[in-house]
Amino acid sequence: MSLHVNFSTHGQDLKNAYNAVLSDNDPTDWLIYSYDKGTNDLRVQGSGDGGLEELNDEFSDGKIQFAYARVIDPNTELPKYVFIAWCGSGVPETRKGFFNSHLIEVENFFKNFHVQINARDEADVEPDLIMKRVSESSGAKYSVHKEQRRAQPAVTPVNSVYKRTEVPDIAAMQRESMKKEGPPAPVGTNYKPVQTVPKPLANRWNTATQQDSGAAAVRAEREKAEREAREREEQLVREQLEKNRALEEQERQRAAQQQQEEEDGLKHAAAAREIAAQRDREAVAAAVAQREQEEAQQREAEEARLRQEQHDAEAAAAAAEEEQRRREQEQEIERQRAEQQRLDNERRQREEQERLEQERVQQEQEAARQTEPAAQHQQTEQTPVASDQGHTTQGVSAVVLFGYAAGEANEMSLAEGEVVVQIDQVDEGWWYGVSEDGKKQGLFPANYVQLLEEEQQSQTQAPPPAAPSAPAAPAAPAARSPSPVQQDQGHTAIALYDYTAGEDNEISFKENQTITHIEFVSEDWWQGVAADGKSVGLFPANHVELQQQQH
Repeated sequence: MSLHVNFSTHGQDLKNAYNAVLSDNDPTDWLIYSYDKGTNDLRVQGSGDGGLEELNDEFSDGKIQFAYARVIDPNTELPKYVFIAWCGSGVPETRKGFFNSHLIEVENFFKNFHVQINARDEADVEPDLIMKRVSESSGAKYSVHKEQRRAQPAVTPVNSVYKRTEVPDIAAMQRESMKKEGPPAPVGTNYKPVQTVPKPLANRWNTATQQDSGAAAVRAEREKAEREAREREEQLVREQLEKNRALEEQERQRAAQQQQEEEDGLKHAAAAREIAAQRDREAVAAAVAQREQEEAQQREAEEARLRQEQHDAEAAAAAAEEEQRRREQEQEIERQRAEQQRLDNERRQREEQERLEQERVQQEQEAARQTEPAAQHQQTEQTPVASDQGHTTQGVSAVVLFGYAAGEANEMSLAEGEVVVQIDQVDEGWWYGVSEDGKKQGLFPANYVQLLEEEQQSQTQAPPPAAPSAPAAPAAPAARSPSPVQQDQGHTAIALYDYTAGEDNEISFKENQTITHIEFVSEDWWQGVAADGKSVGLFPANHVELQQQQH
């Protein structure tokens, strides 16, 4: 709902009632406006031709009303218009806050009125009080319609002693005076001439002075009378001027007082309008502040709802993530369990293969031991000096599988395919031997060579029993990586996953690559040759799948 007065809903009715009061041809002399219930739509509550007495009955304590009436000024008998703004004592406070701002808008609607009355109770709208206000607003207590024409006295010229001043002929006047009255009396002075001879001349002048004394007295009397008459005339003129000035001063004071009263009225009206505007601004500011507070509360509620939704979404995401981790952990456990089961199966298969291999080797050794006496007897018959040549035997021999560079002074470098003789197995992982040409000797890793049987070295030498599998030597550094020439690859395996070496004695490989010459160092770690045929080192057993060995 708008905070301003709405003149448009019943605009035509409002204008018709207002024009009826203004019209001299319409008997309607008052109207009263009020609001539609619960809105700011101004409507015509009523109108009539019964004057202020009839209008007085229309005001209600619980309403805001605006009345407009036409009355006759008792002083001038001219029509005057009265605007009454009524705000009853029973009006709710929320509605009273808009009264002043609405009052200004209704004042602009009526535009022309002589007296404005802001009323709060019935005492403010008594007809006698309203007519008194109308009478006081008219100024002077007279009317051109009631004044009778008065007889005005005839205008007469003002008497005056003024005479035109003519330029006198001084010389002629002196001559005339000398002829009629004699010489003038001497001017009084303290000067006393020195009495000299002749005296008769002095006596003649004194005689003339005495003769003119009567004329001078007459002239002095006439001048005195004229001066007194002139003074009386001047006194009358001054008195008349003072009366005129007093009248003018009274008229000016009356005009100034009237102007001051008008200014005071304007100031009072301006102050009232300013107070009304201030109240209106305060009401608007309060409404705006309340609306802003409501909007802030709505924003806070919306933000709280969004935060709650975000928190719920984060909680749901965290729960889903936790569920995903739990599933992944279960899958990993299941995979590890399957892997462990697979490794156990492979280990059992490997143990079974090793057991079968050991049985086969034992059977071969048993067969060799059974055939050994006959072979030795035959060799003795064919080469009777074989026993003497035994002192030149090469002892235990081995062929080099991988090249090896000596890292210490007591070590011997190996070349691939070279034969090492007179081998002394001084340690599980390191053996001592001499090269076939006898130029070098020293320690070398046992897993870099393969023992040769006695019948391959000498036909006269009895074959020794089969050598056990070479034990695992300590892993060589990366700088000493061998370059094998594969003939018998031994145990092989296929990589199930990629693996990157974490230490110098480990090897790296990719998925599906083949690792050869595998030695089972421990249950979890094996040693073998990488797919490039050069790198030898440890790798995790659960990253490969052991292949069936071909016999």
